[in-house]
Amino acid sequence: MSERNVLIGKLEEFISKYYKNLLLKGVIYFVSVFLLFIIIFSIVEYFGQFNSSVRTILFWSFSILNAAVFWRWIAIPLKGLYRLGSSLSHYDAAKIIGQHFRDIEDKLTNLLQLQELSSQENALIEASIEQKIKLLKPIPFSSAIDLKANTAYLKYAIIPVGILCVLFLSGNKKVVVDSSARILSYNTNFVPQAPFNFIVDNPNLEAIKGNDFLLEMHFAGAEIPMKSAIIVGENRYEMRQNSTGHFSFLFKNIQESQTFRFEANSYGSEIYTLNVIPKPIVNYFSIKLDYPKYTNRKTENLKNVGNLQVPQGTKIKWSIATKESERVYLRFKKSVECTRVEKNEFEYDRIFLKNTNYSIVAQNDFLLGDSILYEINVIPDAYPSIEVKETLDSINTMWHYFEGYAEDDYGIEELMFKYRFLDDTSNWVSDFVQLTNKSNKQDFSFAVDFKDLGLKYGVGLEYFFEVWDNDGINGRKSTKSSLFNFQAASVDELEAMAEEENAQLKNSLEESKKLAEDIQKDLEELQRQLLKDKELSWEDKQKTKELLEKQENLKKKVNNIQKQQKQNQLAENVYQKPNEELLRKQEEIQRLFDSIMNDELQEMMQELKEMMNTIDKEELQKMLEDMQQSDEDIEKELDRTLELFKQMELEQKLEKSIDDLQQLAEKQRELAQESNKGKQDKESLAKKQEELNKEFEALQDDLEKTKELNDQLEYKQDIPDTKSNEEKIKEDMQKSTEQLQKNMKKQASKNQNKAADKIEEMSQSLQSALQQAQSDAAAEDMQTLRQILENLIRLSLDQENILKSIVKINLNSPLYLDYLQLQNKLQADAQIIEDSLFALSKRQPQIESVVNSEINSINSSMEKALIEMAERRSSRASERQQFAMTAANNLALILSEVLEQMQKDLANMDDKPGSKMCNKGNKSGAQGMKEMKKMQQQIQEQMKNMMQGKKGKKSNKGKSSKGIAQLAAQQEMIRQRMGEIRDELSGDKNAKDNIDKMMKKMEENEVDIINDQITRETLLRQESIMSRLLEADKAQRERDKDKQKQSTEWMDNLSKRLINPFEDYQKEKQKQEELLRTIPPSFTPFYKNKVKDYFKENGE
Repeated sequence: MSERNVLIGKLEEFISKYYKNLLLKGVIYFVSVFLLFIIIFSIVEYFGQFNSSVRTILFWSFSILNAAVFWRWIAIPLKGLYRLGSSLSHYDAAKIIGQHFRDIEDKLTNLLQLQELSSQENALIEASIEQKIKLLKPIPFSSAIDLKANTAYLKYAIIPVGILCVLFLSGNKKVVVDSSARILSYNTNFVPQAPFNFIVDNPNLEAIKGNDFLLEMHFAGAEIPMKSAIIVGENRYEMRQNSTGHFSFLFKNIQESQTFRFEANSYGSEIYTLNVIPKPIVNYFSIKLDYPKYTNRKTENLKNVGNLQVPQGTKIKWSIATKESERVYLRFKKSVECTRVEKNEFEYDRIFLKNTNYSIVAQNDFLLGDSILYEINVIPDAYPSIEVKETLDSINTMWHYFEGYAEDDYGIEELMFKYRFLDDTSNWVSDFVQLTNKSNKQDFSFAVDFKDLGLKYGVGLEYFFEVWDNDGINGRKSTKSSLFNFQAASVDELEAMAEEENAQLKNSLEESKKLAEDIQKDLEELQRQLLKDKELSWEDKQKTKELLEKQENLKKKVNNIQKQQKQNQLAENVYQKPNEELLRKQEEIQRLFDSIMNDELQEMMQELKEMMNTIDKEELQKMLEDMQQSDEDIEKELDRTLELFKQMELEQKLEKSIDDLQQLAEKQRELAQESNKGKQDKESLAKKQEELNKEFEALQDDLEKTKELNDQLEYKQDIPDTKSNEEKIKEDMQKSTEQLQKNMKKQASKNQNKAADKIEEMSQSLQSALQQAQSDAAAEDMQTLRQILENLIRLSLDQENILKSIVKINLNSPLYLDYLQLQNKLQADAQIIEDSLFALSKRQPQIESVVNSEINSINSSMEKALIEMAERRSSRASERQQFAMTAANNLALILSEVLEQMQKDLANMDDKPGSKMCNKGNKSGAQGMKEMKKMQQQIQEQMKNMMQGKKGKKSNKGKSSKGIAQLAAQQEMIRQRMGEIRDELSGDKNAKDNIDKMMKKMEENEVDIINDQITRETLLRQESIMSRLLEADKAQRERDKDKQKQSTEWMDNLSKRLINPFEDYQKEKQKQEELLRTIPPSFTPFYKNKVKDYFKENGE
């Protein structure tokens, strides 16, 4: 078996060498043919200069032919060598070997056949095979193939290689090289070699996408073309000649890379490529404006808006969409890179506090994109603004009303009213002003009573408003309004102003009274003229018109007087606190002022104006008669009002002088105590005393003016002469000053106490005189009124008798003349009643104007009745008499009510504490307490004298016993009077306890006095009694002030009641303005006016 394998191996070796031989021969053939094809095809293409299509055919022909040669001579031997597919078999190899070796011939073939039969005839065949193998084994089968024999085929390669060498050595390698390259690049267009060169001047053929690209080229060589074209794709364009041999072409809006070539004189250039570089572009951007919270502005989104105007502290966020971009920068002073959130999308945010410029720049790996410069205008929070208008109350100058307007760009946080007194400039005091909301525009109003702030009369005040904004970035800021100043008038200045205004008021009353008298004269003259004229003439009408004008002027004057009186009285009562009685008189006089002009006269004037063109003589005469009667009433009322006003002015001044004296006495007594203590230096005490001296001198001047005013009255007051007392007071005060300057404080204190006692006496004297005068006048006026009422009733009865009588008798009877005389006497009596009643009305403001009007009506009716009786017109006379009786009865009822009221008022005057009536000598209240104090002080002096008399042992026993009894009786009387004062107190437990302790000590002193045991302890007890009396006196004065305060309580709120309507009006005015602003713009002017009128009517 091994021998057989050796044989087979030798066959396999032969086959491999066989195919290697074929392969070697095939390589020689393939190389030869390949080179030959190259030469042939190159020469053909070189001379043919074929286009791309022909070159394509040449390329594929060349490729197919070479592939066929390759398959035949190389691929098949390789296939056989590696036994791929069908290959040379052992039989075929045996035949080839047998043909080569003649000794073998068919032996090897037979051996192979025997091996196939060995499986059937095993023994015989095996022997035959073994024999043949031994014969064939020494023969080398592979030597049958000679590889060196292939060198004979190299002659086929020598031909093409020789041709190539000739071409290369001759310098014509381009025939093969260039042509082969053109065949290989069969898709590329190649042009014939031109006698000139195409040279591109651009340093690089790169264009930015979307931009234009200017291509520049020139020719170089022996021949320079005059024209040049460019072929871009399938399109041919003429190039622009810039100069000889230099050309250019503009590629517009290049979007992608492009190939091109040049053409000139039928020659073409090589193909060039213009590469497009992507350009980074910002497609769009959006901006989110996140405003500071305090601005109350909503977040805002903008698109493609680069220039911004934003409040300080705004957070700006950019969202940028790009194309062909890798990075985006925001360039401020320094560039910042935006955050990439997605492909081609970037973001950046920042809070801005000041102005800046910026630009947005996109970038990719090739270049930077374009940029546009934008501006961010940062608006700092502005300071708030404020405007304030001040209005002073026309009555109470302490009341100030402010209207203002405050504005801020984003909101008002706080509004304050700040003030300080000019006598203490160290501290400002703040008061919050209430705001309706915290909007950026505010109308506000603020009313303040400077007296509530603690401003005293005569002291200055400066004040302003300060508004704060809500700046959440830099902290809130404030703006102050203009600085206002107010100098409160001193009490002296206010009094001087009041005197001046009262003088003006009296002058106005005098002028009005004179004008009323002139009207009366004109009426009488016009009536006389009408009696002469038969018909109403043009001159009569003109005089009537002039009369109406005067009447209208009188009406205006009276209206002005009424307003002036109200303002004057209210202004005075602001700084003066009148007592209840004076307030009542003020109200009554004000009522008189308000009723001077009656409605009836005004209606007559209006009616006469309307009838001027159509009125006849009789109608005019009748109306003039009625007007004359009304004008007489007005004249009387003006005269009466003037007199009553003067009386009230006198009482006010007298009351003020009394109060000022009382206050001066208290100041003097307090200074006496300070002097007695001796704690202060003499200069300070002397200075204070000098000030009190000046106050007393001013009081003397006021009293003198009061007396002068009294002299101007028709019914003068009985003011006591105080000259002597004034001189004594002045002397004591002057002594006190001199003693203080000499540091004699104890002696000065005594004189100061004496001066204080005398000032109190003077005050009490004036008070008593005033009360006595009021009481006497009230009693006298009541008696007068009672008498007038009796006369009026008698007049009415007499008129009734005449009325009944003349109806029954004959007109021609002698008795008729008697009744005519009686009627004349009744008219005279009525005139007396009228004069008496008018005189009484000038003293008593309770008598209203209707009283004088009624008595005037009585006189007028009686006068007309007398005329009718004289004319024997009894029926008309009876009618006038009936009018007179009715008026008399009405007047009697009115006067009876007035009399009843006067009786009540007189009774109330009797009951008032401190009042001194003509029939009562006792005193109570503060005045009685002062007298008790004075009497107790006298007892103290007497006790000191009795004690000193005992020490000197010179006292007379009888005299002493009598003095002790008197002293004890005085002390007992004081104690009993204090008991009465104690019983009058109600609810004041402390005051009662104080009086009880004081009465107990008085009782102990009485025992000591009766027993003649006056010791130092008694005197100390007396000192304690005096101290308690002082406390009781002070407490009583406080109670009296409280009563006065309660009685005038309405005055404290008077200015507030006056200012509140004004304040309400201003608020309503602002509300209406706001409502009117809301009128729809579509309204026509007509309806807009209607809406405005509606608001006005409802506002009023």
